[in-house]
Amino acid sequence: MGVSVEKSVTIAAPPSKIFSVLADVNQAQAWMPAIQKIDRLSTGAFGVGTEWHEVRDIDGRKMESRIRVTQFDVPSSFRMEVLAKGISGHLAFTLTPKGDATEVLYQGEMKGHGIMSLFNGRINRMMNEGAGPLLDGLKRHVESRP
Repeated sequence: MGVSVEKSVTIAAPPSKIFSVLADVNQAQAWMPAIQKIDRLSTGAFGVGTEWHEVRDIDGRKMESRIRVTQFDVPSSFRMEVLAKGISGHLAFTLTPKGDATEVLYQGEMKGHGIMSLFNGRINRMMNEGAGPLLDGLKRHVESRP
């Protein structure tokens, strides 16, 4: 797995509580404000193979993606494949217990295809800039829940 972004945060919660938030796309907008809309495309229990369509606001531009869960190891790791117009990649969360808290490692890489490959550096810079706020949002959301 290539990695263009890798950031971590410590959250005052057990891995199971954090994993339940990550695995609930209905909560995603609460901690990722860039998400404007999510439509689940698959039925059944959430896990490997689950897919959804997502619309995000990225610097004032609408980005539509199809996301599919490719790894689902409760409560330690969660990996997704992202397919968007001219771009594909992966995102992963790894949860490691640290006493009464959990270290959440976020990793990802996106690559442009065709003409979009000219923007690989910019795409991954934007991912790096967004990783801190994304993890901060997750931390605030998880720690504010009972």
